[in-house]
Amino acid sequence: MPYLPVAGTRLFYTESGPANARPMLLLHAALQTGESMTPLRDLLAPLGLRLIQVDLRGHGRTANPARTWSIPGMADDIAALAAELDLKAPLLAGYSLGGMLGIELARRGLLSALVVLASRIRPAPRGRESFDPASIRSRSPQWAATLGERHTEVAWEELATGLGEMLATWPGFDPGELGRIAAPTLVVQGEKDQMVSLRQAEALAALVPGARLYVAPSAGHPELLYRADAMAQVYEFVRDQLNGVGCIYGDGSLQ
Repeated sequence: MPYLPVAGTRLFYTESGPANARPMLLLHAALQTGESMTPLRDLLAPLGLRLIQVDLRGHGRTANPARTWSIPGMADDIAALAAELDLKAPLLAGYSLGGMLGIELARRGLLSALVVLASRIRPAPRGRESFDPASIRSRSPQWAATLGERHTEVAWEELATGLGEMLATWPGFDPGELGRIAAPTLVVQGEKDQMVSLRQAEALAALVPGARLYVAPSAGHPELLYRADAMAQVYEFVRDQLNGVGCIYGDGSLQ
């Protein structure tokens, strides 16, 4: 299995597609694993991309000896992976937490294009409550059992508690820095998302120059990877980037 040493741990990842093709990172949501991005991998595979799915720090088969989580630190992991695999200015699609990491990497100028799915740009005041293990068990015992099977390096209860603390205390993205993102960006959001408000998606799309926004009617937080309309928007956006349509260049011009 492929692992990459980063900052005191080993990052688990898988690859598919031609090794010399245009690279694209697929980053999952909190409490998920890289495998959860397989529907998007399968959707984009016909475009001939080199697709990399990652288990984020503390998730799945990636450990987290530090026992703390942060958006900048997790983005550092992905930046290190991209450098080690020689992924020069990859495309990236991220779901929820994965999209937040994508925004952080785009803010650093490391991406050539970005797809943000159901991702917040502001802190989650109820993060501790939403990720409380006892609450998760109460809401869905079956989901709690699945989490126990899925996360083999860090107990899911510790992971959930750490993520809830991170999201509650994270300050959010600075609007001015979002306004300096140069990578072409697609924001996809469910109209009825109960975890990330539509207002945040609208704000992100308004702040990032030239960003597109697609709102999936009546969709909640976990549904976008299984919504044909949302996935069609992602496919068309990525295809356009590969074909050089609507790319933003360093001088700010749109070609």
